[in-house]
Amino acid sequence: MRKWLLLAATALASLAIVAAGCGDDSSNSESAASTGAAAPAADLGLKSAGKLLVGSDIPYAPFEFTEPGSKDVVGFDVDLVKAIAATQGITDVTFQKTSFDTIFAALKQERFDMVASSVTITAERAKVIDFGAPYFAANQSIMVAKGKSAELEALAGKNLTKAEALAALDDLKLGVQRGTTGAELAKSVPGAETSQYQIIDEAFNALAAGRVDAVVNDFPVSGYATKSKPQLAVVAQITTDENLGLAFPKTNSKLRDAFDAGLAEIKESGEYATIYKEWFGTEPPAE
Repeated sequence: MRKWLLLAATALASLAIVAAGCGDDSSNSESAASTGAAAPAADLGLKSAGKLLVGSDIPYAPFEFTEPGSKDVVGFDVDLVKAIAATQGITDVTFQKTSFDTIFAALKQERFDMVASSVTITAERAKVIDFGAPYFAANQSIMVAKGKSAELEALAGKNLTKAEALAALDDLKLGVQRGTTGAELAKSVPGAETSQYQIIDEAFNALAAGRVDAVVNDFPVSGYATKSKPQLAVVAQITTDENLGLAFPKTNSKLRDAFDAGLAEIKESGEYATIYKEWFGTEPPAE
């Protein structure tokens, strides 16, 4: 499994303690079995007893993705869910690839037990589904193609307010993933032309090809993408103070409460910090 050292000796990457939001809707699934549990699984209202089915937008590295040549889903969210599930005695965890722009409607229809997909907690989404406790602090970011915009590249290392970001992106062509908080932010940019893509990799490819001027997206995801796309660069973060949360159908508060308890348990034991450091190369931020 490839692990990503997010922090580097640059001013931009030193801000990696904050981060931010996310294939086609498919019945294809990828399994990620956890490594044991402390006690037998309780009755948590799962679709199949003892088996946890998780909806997730894949790929969205480093939170959930597959390595080349492998069908196994890996990533921060995957390890987190497996660790929490183990505290509840659940040893069979399957991640099902689901389009992000329909994932909340699918969860409401109970097509899976929960969603783990770098989901930003918002009041609007909470009208449809329930969120567990926040597990990750989040920011948006501006990504550009190197050598294409001296004005945007001059922002390198900055942490912009939303107002500053709107001014910097005015009248540009912006690429976003459909249904995300990055897409919502881009829509509010005066004079901007927004192109929405089904998966974030399509937005990155459009940027590399010059079809858009910048991509607005979660900071750690865009930063991770530059490891395999060196022609692209994340020039600035946008302070949005978002928090990511695991999502559950409103009909199953028992599972939500069990996962909140499990999250608290792995934070207390230090397992959360271990998972965080494996994927981001730094200690998680103080709560």
